[in-house]
Amino acid sequence: MIAFTVVGCARETAPEPPNAEALVAESVIVKPVAEIIPPELPPPPAISIWDAARAGDLEAVRGHIDSRENLDEPDANDPLKPTPLHCAVASGHKAVVELLLARGVDINAKRADGLTALDIVLKVDPESSDEDRAHRKGIAGVLVRNGATAAKHK
Repeated sequence: MIAFTVVGCARETAPEPPNAEALVAESVIVKPVAEIIPPELPPPPAISIWDAARAGDLEAVRGHIDSRENLDEPDANDPLKPTPLHCAVASGHKAVVELLLARGVDINAKRADGLTALDIVLKVDPESSDEDRAHRKGIAGVLVRNGATAAKHK
């Protein structure tokens, strides 16, 4: 024969209300939203994001990302109005392309001439070396795996 001991969990009476002074001592101070100051963003690097992407300067591109710059903004000083992604692709900087894609840039943004990043990387340069073509093919693969489409090849 097995015997069990039953331990009661329920109270027959309500618990004592907490002391009002104890509640005030334990309460959290909540400040109005107007008093909360957001953390300061670091200033963007001296080099523009488009020039950093063209140069393959990962640290400068990260600096622009950290300063919450619009990564899809076209370069107003360039007649083709390329985004940083267009600049990185045209210059062949795969690491910058991957970083920008990881940050959610518009992969199918078009320049003023209507070309997407994939169009730019697919352009055939008859004087390019086999090594350059292989590198561009690698960038094209990254773009395609991330959902890029070519505007001129639809």
